Amino acid sequence: MFRFILVLILVALTGNFAGATTLFSENFQDGTTGDWKGNPSKGDIRLSSYKENISLRLQHDAYAIYLVPTRNHSQINVSASFAASKLRSGDYCVLETSFGGNTWAEIGRVGDGDDDGFTLHNIVGATPEANGHKLLAIRVRIHARKDSSTCWVDNVKVIGTTDGKSLAQSIPFSTFFSGKKLVKPFGTAAYIPRENAGTAHQSISGSLFLAAPKLADGFSILKDDFNYESVTGKLNTLPSFSLEVISDGNALIPIQRGPQQNTHPDWEWIFEPGRIWSEENDEGWSRAALPIAFQERNANCVHNGLMSFLYKDGKISQAIVQIGSETCAYMQFDMWSRLTLGFESTEIETGPETVQAYRQEVRSRLRRLPIGALNHVDISQIGSPQEVAPENMTTYGYVMDKALYAGECRTRHGDYPYCETMPLPSYSMAKSMVAGIGLMRLEKLYPGARHAKIANYVPQCAAKKWGDVSFEQALDMTTGNYTSDEYDKDESSSKTWKFMTEETHAAKIASACSVHKRKTKPGKKFVYHTTDTYILGTAMQAYLREKSANTSADIYADLIQPIWRELGLSPLAMTTRRTRDLIAQPFTGWGLTLYADDIARIGLFLQNDGKILDETWLDGDILNAALQKKSNDHGHKAINDSLRYRSGFWAYNAGPFIGCKNDMWIPNMSGFGGLATVLLPNGHIYFYISDGHEYAWRRAAKASNEIKPFCENNHDN
Repeated sequence: MFRFILVLILVALTGNFAGATTLFSENFQDGTTGDWKGNPSKGDIRLSSYKENISLRLQHDAYAIYLVPTRNHSQINVSASFAASKLRSGDYCVLETSFGGNTWAEIGRVGDGDDDGFTLHNIVGATPEANGHKLLAIRVRIHARKDSSTCWVDNVKVIGTTDGKSLAQSIPFSTFFSGKKLVKPFGTAAYIPRENAGTAHQSISGSLFLAAPKLADGFSILKDDFNYESVTGKLNTLPSFSLEVISDGNALIPIQRGPQQNTHPDWEWIFEPGRIWSEENDEGWSRAALPIAFQERNANCVHNGLMSFLYKDGKISQAIVQIGSETCAYMQFDMWSRLTLGFESTEIETGPETVQAYRQEVRSRLRRLPIGALNHVDISQIGSPQEVAPENMTTYGYVMDKALYAGECRTRHGDYPYCETMPLPSYSMAKSMVAGIGLMRLEKLYPGARHAKIANYVPQCAAKKWGDVSFEQALDMTTGNYTSDEYDKDESSSKTWKFMTEETHAAKIASACSVHKRKTKPGKKFVYHTTDTYILGTAMQAYLREKSANTSADIYADLIQPIWRELGLSPLAMTTRRTRDLIAQPFTGWGLTLYADDIARIGLFLQNDGKILDETWLDGDILNAALQKKSNDHGHKAINDSLRYRSGFWAYNAGPFIGCKNDMWIPNMSGFGGLATVLLPNGHIYFYISDGHEYAWRRAAKASNEIKPFCENNHDN
């Protein structure tokens, strides 16, 4: 018989904090679960006893939640004890917390290797700041693939403090110099300065590099729909890289921003600005942290993480790196590792220009406020878990009065501490942002471009199928060329998959032009095709080169980037996915990587009729059609009677749900997996980035109508 022996390793939290108050304590010794709410459909959950001790037992994927009043304490500390048995690689017991239930912050976990069935491991840590929230949700959870895997939970305690001290632990100094493999990831709070941290002892300038690919110390696949692991066998390998960095005050700035191409079959690094600081007991070394990400080669999935290292007198320690979140519907994993990096301390030639550009970038961002700062509205309807499951939500935001009210950036190890600069994929929102805005700009510069014919500018597209298809019809996806008019059947076909995985322009355009047959006249029927948008991008580039008499003109560099620069968007937004050849054709229909702030400001630009200051950058007729400003043109029917598609933009009739007397067509930019940027009729914007294939935002639209009414309805607003 399996014997569960409790070995108590407890921390007396209350005595460590001035003004500390025990808000909740649970040891299950009364023999009941009280107000704990479980989900037995996910796995077995029950009380378990051995000798005189009682604990809560969880198996498979079960979890239990308890709500604790915060009593206005600004800092909340949580602890629980876990024992585990029969965990496999990737299985774990985890303690999590949430304010509001939309996102969950990890306090800590117990995994494979700590599951001897009797040792009770104490997990302790701080929640994010309460910021006026009245309720804290505690969740104890097991993630396991076998029903026999078990977690026992005991001694759950919540302590409220008023002096601002935190239990959030830094990465121990010795960890940066150990020769051992990293056994588990850290909480995300370990990658930012603690409250008692000081300024960095030294500035830093030079080149970081990983000379050769490195097998990760730890790697746990959570989802792999296309069995990528068996295709390359390199998912758990970190690519080599070379990166110049420079500090400015407490900011650490990478010189190279955006995805960095390399020879790795799966991943490209992204590095974004981070922090430098100092902490006690670090023996004069300074700390550095960078937000990092892996973007899938030739695709748009982004896997977000963090890197930290120490530096002193031109030397650096080992780096600690981990990935614990993503926006990717089909591939999800945790990765953690030490890296032995090279470092060359040197002045960077472009350093002063980089610093000045970064300062301007920060100044240009919208004022950022927490989502809870929205007044006079039920904020639970914005980023609502009834529309997008919290576990699938990367981040979300609401934009009004030139301010971004931002939700958290959740990860499996706590809230992402660099949410402002988290790289986010666009997927098919690029069909609006690049193809749509691109044709609007081309038409503004060269009137009549919208009516140009595809076959005249893309010789690979035979005149028989493409000679009568206009640029605008390709943008509308009404080319008349398709295999099936059943929604998504063509897009999810093996032929489209072949097109998506081709890496050269010659192969992509040959595939796109030939994949479907002519079925009806152009302009009549909407059939969703990424191939159509790629063809359009190729045609627009040829047209731009002809009209501008510039044989090297590029639709992204010459049509889109000038707008982004005038808007002050990030360097990350200045890059896009391209073919991996000398042609380097922009993908047009997917491939942008953006900050939330970039998404918000692109939306504001469109809401302002394509104007920057007093200058109009876009053709008004195409833009008005896209934004549902033509009463007699709501676009082409798409999927059902409530959806339309026009000029690269979707529209949904939210009138019946909101309670409008008349139809209310609301335009939005949509992306694969669960992305939306909604351009609301009152000039506000709601966006979310998720990866659970959830496309729903009408609750947010209804809340927006309450903030600033935009529809005539049967009630007084």
